[in-house]
Amino acid sequence: MSAEEAVERGERALADWAWEDARAAFEEALAEGGETPEALMGLGTAAGFCDDGATAIASRERAFLLYRQAGDDDAAAGAAVLTAVAIMDFRGEPAVATGWLQRARTLVKDNPDSVWGAMAGALQGYMAWAFDKDIGLALRLSGEALEAAERFGDIHGEMMSKAQLGLILVAGGRLADGMALLDEATAAAVAGEIPDPSVAANVCCFLVTACARVRDLDRAAEWSRHVMEQSRDWSNRAVFSFPRSEYASVLTWWGRWDEAEHELLGLISDMDGRPAVAALGMVRLADLRRCQGRFDEAAALLDELDARPSRGGLAQLTVAARARLLLDRGEAEQAADVAARYLRAVPPDDPVERVDGLEVLARARSALGDSVGAEDAAAELEATARTVATGPMLAAAARARGVTAAAAGDPAAAVGHLQRAVDLLDRASTPFEAARTRLDLAAALAGSGSAPAALREVRSAAAAFEELGSASWAERASRLEADLRATVRSGTGTPLSDRELDVLRLVARGRSNEEIAVELFLSVRTVERHVSNIYAKLGATGRTARAVAAAYAQAHDVT
Repeated sequence: MSAEEAVERGERALADWAWEDARAAFEEALAEGGETPEALMGLGTAAGFCDDGATAIASRERAFLLYRQAGDDDAAAGAAVLTAVAIMDFRGEPAVATGWLQRARTLVKDNPDSVWGAMAGALQGYMAWAFDKDIGLALRLSGEALEAAERFGDIHGEMMSKAQLGLILVAGGRLADGMALLDEATAAAVAGEIPDPSVAANVCCFLVTACARVRDLDRAAEWSRHVMEQSRDWSNRAVFSFPRSEYASVLTWWGRWDEAEHELLGLISDMDGRPAVAALGMVRLADLRRCQGRFDEAAALLDELDARPSRGGLAQLTVAARARLLLDRGEAEQAADVAARYLRAVPPDDPVERVDGLEVLARARSALGDSVGAEDAAAELEATARTVATGPMLAAAARARGVTAAAAGDPAAAVGHLQRAVDLLDRASTPFEAARTRLDLAAALAGSGSAPAALREVRSAAAAFEELGSASWAERASRLEADLRATVRSGTGTPLSDRELDVLRLVARGRSNEEIAVELFLSVRTVERHVSNIYAKLGATGRTARAVAAAYAQAHDVT
C-alpha cells in the first residue's frame, strides 16, 4: 500500500474514532513515504486520543516545520494551534502554549480569512481569562474570534466563541449577558447543530463551568451528567473528565461523598496520561478530604499539586483550596494570609472568581478579631452575591455577614444573618455546609444569651456530621457543646478589675487584641493575659468565649 493510501486509511479511521487503527495507518504512511506534514498531523491526532502526549506534540511540531519549509503558512498556523492544544492537554504549560498560539497568529496576520488565525485568537482569549486573569483582553480576543467565525460561516467557531465569551462575562459578574450566550450555544449543541461532538461537548463544558462558578448546583449537575452521557461513547476522555470533576464537586456539596470519591478516584486514574487534566480531579479530591476531616490527606494532595509543573492554570484553584483547608484546621492567621494572596492574583473585574478567597478571608479575619478586615471582605462578597443570587452564593454572603457581626460584638445581628444562611443551605440540600454554619449560629446564639437554642443548633450539626460520616467534625461539634454548657457560669465569677473592664469594653466593641494594645498603651502579651483572665472569671471557654464576653459586657452595661 502506498503512503498516500495509508494516509487516506488513517483519515477514515479518525472519522470512525478508531484511534489505534488510525495511528497504525499514519505510522505506515511515514514508514513507506517518509515524513509528510499530512501524515504527521494525522499521527499527532491519533496519538493524542491514545493518550500518547509525547508523540502528539512531537508530530505536530515536526509538521509545523515542514509546512513552513513548503511556504504554507496557513497550514503551519493550524499545526501551531494544535500543538498548543496538545501542550495544554498533556503538559499544562500555558506560557509555552501561548507562544505557539502567538506564532500562529503572526503567520496569518495578513490573511483575515484564516480560520486558524481566528481559532488561535479564541484560545488566547481563554488563556487570558483562565491563566492571566486579564478580563479586558479575554473579552476583546473572544469577541474578535466570534466576529471572524460569523464572517466565515464557521458554526464550530461561532458556538465555541459564544460559549467562551458567555463564560467570561459570567465570571466578570455580567450574569444575564453571559448566560444568554451560553444558553444559545448549548441549545445548538444539544440540538445537533454542531457536527463535531467534541466541539459540542466543549460548549456544554463552558456552561458547566459557569454554573459551577456561580454555585448553581442543580444546573451544574444536570449539564455535567448530560456531557458525561454524550461523551462516554466516543472516547474523548479529556473532555469527559471536566464535567466528571465538576459533577463530583456538586456531589460533595450535596453530601454524597461516596459517589464523589468514586468519580474522582476514577478520573485521576483514567487521566494518568494527562497529568494536567488529572490535576483538577486532585483539587476536587483535596476539598472532599477536607470536608471529611481528613486534613493530612488533603494537605498531601495540595503539596503534590504545588510540586507539579503540569498543574497548568490550576495554581489559583490550589491556593483557594489551601486557604479553605488552613481555616478548617483552625489556622486562621495563615488562612487569612493565603486568602489575601489569592485575592491579589484575581482582579476586581473578575468578581465571581474572587468569591472563594473572600469567603475564607471574612471568616479568618473574624476568627482573629479583625472586624474591619472581615467587614471589607464580607461587603465585597455580598455585592457579588446580590448580582449572582443563587442560593449557595447568597448563603456564603449571609454567613460572612454573620461571623463578621459576631466579631464586631453584635451577636443579635449575627444570629439573623446566620439563620438566613442556614435556611438557604438547607434549601440547596447542602448538609455539610449547613451543619458548619449551624456551629457559627450556635456561637452567636450563645453570645446573645440564648443557650438552649445554641445547644439545639449544635446537636443538629452533630447529627448531620454523624450521618455524613465525618467523625472529625462530629467531635468538633461535641467540643462546642461542652463549651456552651460551660458558659452558664457567665457573670457569677470573681469581679473584674478596672483594667479588665477597660479591655472587656473594647472587646465588646469588636476590637482585636492588637488594637486594644494600641488604644490602652499596653503590650499585646499583657492584653492577652487580661483577656484570658476575663474569660476565666466569666466561665467563657472555647470558640464562643469572645462572643460570651461581649454579650456579658452588653448585659452589664460595660460600654
